Amino acid sequence: MIFVNENRMLKAMTVGLVLALTVLFAVSAPVQQTDASQLIAPQVLAVSPQQEDGWVTIKTNEGMLFVWNVRGLYFTLAFKGKEIKPLQDPDHIFFSIDGQVLQIQMAALSNFAPDAKEKKLEDKAILVAHRDWEAKYIEDLIHTKLAMRTFNTKLSNGRDALMWQFDMPEGMNTEAQKQLYLTLVVNDYVLMLNSEATAAFSDADGRKFLLDTIATLKLSPTPIDVKQLTESIRAGTAKP
Repeated sequence: MIFVNENRMLKAMTVGLVLALTVLFAVSAPVQQTDASQLIAPQVLAVSPQQEDGWVTIKTNEGMLFVWNVRGLYFTLAFKGKEIKPLQDPDHIFFSIDGQVLQIQMAALSNFAPDAKEKKLEDKAILVAHRDWEAKYIEDLIHTKLAMRTFNTKLSNGRDALMWQFDMPEGMNTEAQKQLYLTLVVNDYVLMLNSEATAAFSDADGRKFLLDTIATLKLSPTPIDVKQLTESIRAGTAKP
């Protein structure tokens, strides 16, 4: 089964990732089982052999494979779980994976570090600049200074990543107690995964969840042939 959603990347890249109120809305909203017809908006791109300028999900034996094909950035992420549901938010990419919320978004380097290539900034410096850019956006939105913790992270493939988190302000922490982020430089973008700590999931659980998810990242130099990949997964000749 393939779920399709409209690409709103150009709009989304100009704003911060997780707005505290957006996350609260997504978590508190009832999660319903959805099928492909419910997810397709009138403007959405139809599935094609090479689904460009959009994202899709493919059902797998272990859960779901997320496929991103957008203007020069092509990758997959594997979600492993028994109950995986996309959350109904037309402007953000949210999933519930066995009760743990995950959001995915990209930010173009040109939005917060336009001179990154000229200055030959290392990934660590780019990720710190991105963290500060995102944090300022959230602080301006909720009119509260964030108390952040940052963790420099080295992935299993040797790539530098950054993990950071902050406590939700009083009055906004009924459901989500902390916001958790993992970021990674991918080509001319920062890929950011976001989750949360709740009464059911500690921040340590959340950080492990993000690390386990990013460990499944597979980049492609060319657009991913969704139809071919789906058929290979069904035939058992491709591993997500």
